[in-house]
Amino acid sequence: MNRNGLRIAAATAMAGVAFGVVAPAANAVEAHRAVAAAPVVSAAELAAMKAANPASATNGEAGITPQQLAEMTALAKAAGAQPDERASSLAGGKLGSLINLLKKSPGLLKAAVKAAKGGARAFEQWTNSLSNWNPVKWAIKSAPDYIIYQLIDYLVNM
Repeated sequence: MNRNGLRIAAATAMAGVAFGVVAPAANAVEAHRAVAAAPVVSAAELAAMKAANPASATNGEAGITPQQLAEMTALAKAAGAQPDERASSLAGGKLGSLINLLKKSPGLLKAAVKAAKGGARAFEQWTNSLSNWNPVKWAIKSAPDYIIYQLIDYLVNM
């Protein structure tokens, strides 16, 4: 081996050792991170946010209470939300978390089922019609495509 080959091998070995030590430590830190408390929104603030979105009357947001919004926000922020028994094995619990998030507001669940029965495009349009303050919108948008399709299938067969 020439000099450059030895230097490359040494650098590769050092990088492997560094990643071998650093990666498990980083995962341990992420596993024990505390979830922040959900912000409390007053009824007047929630009413103003609903009024700012003209589609809130038809997409299921009109019936959300400040308590439900706080619960949905906490569930959306919690990485390990507790799924129900039926959805516990589906996609490692991510699908179960989305289902539990929708179940927090019966109006949203009913509107989601109606949109899912219209197909993937109708469900995407319904998701886009949700307000930016709604944690359900961002939980669905941040899910991978295969989870969204499983969610649509779950809602259609509900």
